[in-house]
Amino acid sequence: MRLRRLEIEWIVPLVTILLISVGMVALYSASKASGGGFFERQLIYLAIGLVFAVTLALMPDRITFAFSYIGYVFILLLLVLVLMVGTGPTGRWIGLGTFHIQPSELGKLAVIIALARFFSDRRTDLRKFKNIFLMAQIAIIPFGLILIEPDLGTSLVIPVITGMIAYWAGFPYLALVLAVSPIAVMIASINPYALVVVIGIALVLGYFTGIRLHLAMLWGVALGIIGWLTPRLWDHLKPYQRQRLMTFVNPEADPLGSGYQIIQSKVAVGSGEFWGKGFLNGSQTHRGFLPEQHTDFIFSVIGEEFGFAGATIVLILFWILIVRLFILARKTKSPFSSLCIVGIASTISLQVVVNVGMTIGIMPVTGLPLPLLSYGGSSLLTTMAALGLATGMGTRYRGS
Repeated sequence: MRLRRLEIEWIVPLVTILLISVGMVALYSASKASGGGFFERQLIYLAIGLVFAVTLALMPDRITFAFSYIGYVFILLLLVLVLMVGTGPTGRWIGLGTFHIQPSELGKLAVIIALARFFSDRRTDLRKFKNIFLMAQIAIIPFGLILIEPDLGTSLVIPVITGMIAYWAGFPYLALVLAVSPIAVMIASINPYALVVVIGIALVLGYFTGIRLHLAMLWGVALGIIGWLTPRLWDHLKPYQRQRLMTFVNPEADPLGSGYQIIQSKVAVGSGEFWGKGFLNGSQTHRGFLPEQHTDFIFSVIGEEFGFAGATIVLILFWILIVRLFILARKTKSPFSSLCIVGIASTISLQVVVNVGMTIGIMPVTGLPLPLLSYGGSSLLTTMAALGLATGMGTRYRGS
């Protein structure tokens, strides 16, 4: 397709470059403090990610569409493989010489593309239970495999991606009620009375949005089983996962143990005040008080050394990127491309909210990296590839 100059998308690549630049500056400071060589390795991942981004930006969408399910199955095989030969402290990586790949990061993009193809198929009747079931399987299988690793934070991204793409595709309200109610039941399961109320509300909403009475009764039984199983699943979580959730509620209960990371992160961000302490001058960062400062808590480094002003600029850049992606999704003529871009925008939005939230103590520590800023090859490569894909799709199928 011949492109006019004004049709070429430049905002997404520009903001991406700015965010990566900020991330590399912060990572240099964090790497210098820890002496781990993270900055140099991230440069290598950045070069590879640039190749991925340009390749996917130039790749015709018909190829992405044609290989969507094949790529999805390949990632599922990697998720199974990592359960058998996974390396690293938590066994989430597959070793490739001196480099390591984290299949769960790639799984997010694979789910987005597979769901986009599923919903863009004109033969998919969103009112049929069969299609609801198939949609659920596309999400549930990688969700379960990632959860087993265990990688609770990344696994929770999958339902959000699925819900946003389903909503954008025009999924019936009934299906959205069916999708959301199990999550509400799991949250309410801590109190038997709240559980009964939530199940009752879900059944009423389901009935008035079109579900038949006998199916509503079966759905009520299923929700009851989910509510009964949730406390049992809590007992099967890894000790560090349960501790993270308890620490989120009250980090001061164990200030030298599980609550240490959150407390030090809040100290780092708060001590930066408005303008920050200056590049390479962060005391929390360079005196070793802040664990995982190069990965999950890179935003704390930015807050300490560049202050409220620097942190605000980063958040504004993310806001511009996310809003621009949703604008591209709305203007894009191709349903497949539109759904892919929405999935990418939703993933980045969730990770930014959760990561920044946990650094300032309003979200539990889930292990989700800050896109484009945190150290991590798989995260950087996947995000750059996804944004390259969105840039190409937004350029080729721009609406009038």
